[in-house]
Amino acid sequence: MRARRIACGGLAALSALALAAAPAAAAKPPSARQLYAGVARLNDRLALMGQGSSALGLSPRRTLSELRFENRDGYTISVVAFGQTVALDISRARFRTAGGRRLRERVAESTYVAHGRVTARSIEASFGERGRVAVRFRPSGRKVHASRKAGCRKPDGAAIAELGVFVGTLSFRGEGGFTSVESHRAPGRSVDLTALLACVLGVSPKAGVALPQPRAPFGIRLPGPVAQRGAAAPGVPSTPTHPSTGPRPTTLVANRKQPLARLVFAAQARGKGRPRFLAVDQASAGSIGIVRLAYVRGAAAGFSFEDSLAGADVHPPPPFRGSGELRHGPGDAKSWSGSLAVSFLGAPNVPLTGPPFGASLAQGF
Repeated sequence: MRARRIACGGLAALSALALAAAPAAAAKPPSARQLYAGVARLNDRLALMGQGSSALGLSPRRTLSELRFENRDGYTISVVAFGQTVALDISRARFRTAGGRRLRERVAESTYVAHGRVTARSIEASFGERGRVAVRFRPSGRKVHASRKAGCRKPDGAAIAELGVFVGTLSFRGEGGFTSVESHRAPGRSVDLTALLACVLGVSPKAGVALPQPRAPFGIRLPGPVAQRGAAAPGVPSTPTHPSTGPRPTTLVANRKQPLARLVFAAQARGKGRPRFLAVDQASAGSIGIVRLAYVRGAAAGFSFEDSLAGADVHPPPPFRGSGELRHGPGDAKSWSGSLAVSFLGAPNVPLTGPPFGASLAQGF
């Protein structure tokens, strides 16, 4: 009788696994735009490190590998690898729905970039004391083709990605233990970058495909090498230079630059909309590059400024705390003071005011 119960229990477990696996097997394949998001994300994060869009120059090995899953503590973990660059990204986002649109209300994200050994079927990289990645790709036989259904401008039927799983070891422990990751199997894909860009941009691969310029994080342009859009790449619409008919954005930027490190805070308001607050920290830790990002929307009272742009006050919600004040003095003299600080993933209570920072307040047109 006991053996029969065990057998029945085993059959029930197998049935449950089969039922659980069925939806995964029937999951809708990603669109070309969703595949492209991994490419753009890596390019954007490299730009935040000051490497610019040329960092992903198209080499003879034009395969980009990506895996992504949600950790048990609610963080989203992704690994994107191209050439010999491996980026491990940990993020958590909160969304809200407004006017039928899903908007990112708050984002916390830390990206760790290292040199590794990358092939079309494997990813290996060490992140020092933080952890390592050593995985191999096992294709499932499912592919994404360049079709109109996939959202391609040029539907030539070429295979733009193989779907499957990565198996091996992915271990990571965040600074201060804000999260820990231990995974041996994760869904992912191997992307033919040339075919994908030809599909998305609608040009012939033989014509040579260039990556678009990096995007400003959350639409807020930052100074220096931090994701500021320049000339557009072929096939990508350029940024309009004529005055906008909508409300003009008013942006406060405080910037601290040091050797091998950069810290930027920005607040932006547009019309009666809720202001946006962004902080970006770029630094190096040995052979690893780290980009930390915190973004949140706040109440209208959280960002106030004089019509003459002679001064401004900010009171962002968490993960920020405290406040900052920008005041113009005689001539070009400006002061940026207060108790404003931010808590990044892995770096809590980072000050955002004081003499190390230079601050400015400007209005778009």
